[in-house]
Formats: sequence, structure tokens, C-alpha cells
Amino acid sequence: MSAEYRDYIRIKRGNRKLVLQVLVVEWSGPHEPVSHWKTVKTLEPSVSLSQLDDEVAGLLKDPSHFGFCTQCNDHFVNGHMHGEEYCQSCAEQYLGICH
Repeated sequence: MSAEYRDYIRIKRGNRKLVLQVLVVEWSGPHEPVSHWKTVKTLEPSVSLSQLDDEVAGLLKDPSHFGFCTQCNDHFVNGHMHGEEYCQSCAEQYLGICH
């Protein structure tokens, strides 16, 4: 897994399974993000590294967990997106949005 997504996706060893979790970011106020880990998939511990990479790639493409910024061409958890096309940072820089 790419180091840049380790803040958003984690793999834990569960009860004889591997557990894939995604960080969920919700906003309780304008400057108050609240985050928690959500289990999205369990895998057999015998899964290959190639299969594990494919699972992670699939998570990044899943719009229920991640958005893709069309400006900086990167994936972000939905809580760090401003709409469907811009991450919060690019929305501030290119659209003049203040978060």
C-alpha cells in the first residue's frame, strides 16, 4: 500500500482474519472534524500481497469511501472533499472557498 494512503486505510489482524478499515471523517462543526475507523472488508490471512494491493486499489475507487480531486489528481476520504470534483485544499486555492 502506498505510504500516502496509510492515514486513510489500515489493515489489522483480527480474529484469524485480516481486517481492512477506512478512516471516516465527519464534521460536527465548521472546524471540528470527528474521525473513526470503519471496517469495510475482512479477508483470509492467506491472501497474497498482490490481492491485498488489489483490495486497497478497489477501496480507493469506491465513491462511498473516497473522492478523486480532478485538480490535483489524488484520492481523499469523502470528509476531505468539497463536492465531487475538488478536495478541500484545491477548493480553497482554485474556487476561493474558505473552510
